[in-house]
Amino acid sequence: MNKIDQLASYLLDGDEERAIQLVEKEMNQTSRQEMMNDLLTPAMQHIGNLWENNKITVADEHLATAICDFILSRLDIHLAPVERNEKTVLLMGVQDEEHYIGLKMVSSIFKQYGWRVRYLGPNMPESHAIKAIERWQPDVIAISAALVHRIMAIQSLVLKLKEDYPDSEVVIGGRITQQIDLHTLLPSSVTIMDSLPSLENWVKEGGPSGKKIS
Repeated sequence: MNKIDQLASYLLDGDEERAIQLVEKEMNQTSRQEMMNDLLTPAMQHIGNLWENNKITVADEHLATAICDFILSRLDIHLAPVERNEKTVLLMGVQDEEHYIGLKMVSSIFKQYGWRVRYLGPNMPESHAIKAIERWQPDVIAISAALVHRIMAIQSLVLKLKEDYPDSEVVIGGRITQQIDLHTLLPSSVTIMDSLPSLENWVKEGGPSGKKIS
């Protein structure tokens, strides 16, 4: 059994200890972001596919998600930013989108590079998202979605943001970026992130300002 299937098995079995051990072993051999991209993400995607094909229950999927959430929170405790800056990112999932593990991984990357993170979580109604943006005035608004049928919610929110907050950078990520070509459905000024390494490179280059972090 490969390490991705092994981790998925531990998560579905509720074996928190072995899941943590496997993740920590991987981090001894690679970077935090590579571990999240190459191990945690595909393991959770595998679990999602099992659920979509009725091979596991909703309870199984929720148990695996809860343990993955705990692992990410545990890793964040020991996160030491490479430098501090004055930029703010607001993170959220579109309305009715319940998946949030990818969003937490994105949050970790921004934190590592010293950003102020405002994490709104999944399933954020558009009207409440707008109020949060008015309050925090973020430099970057990062939106996540996993399922293709969330595209209309993304389009509605993005068009509203581009009209009302033209100076804010809008970034779209999540599993949906691997399922459809968002470049043909969203304004050209929207940044599409199809992987965690792509996001990390963008953040290291300074995000919207272009000020590179060495």
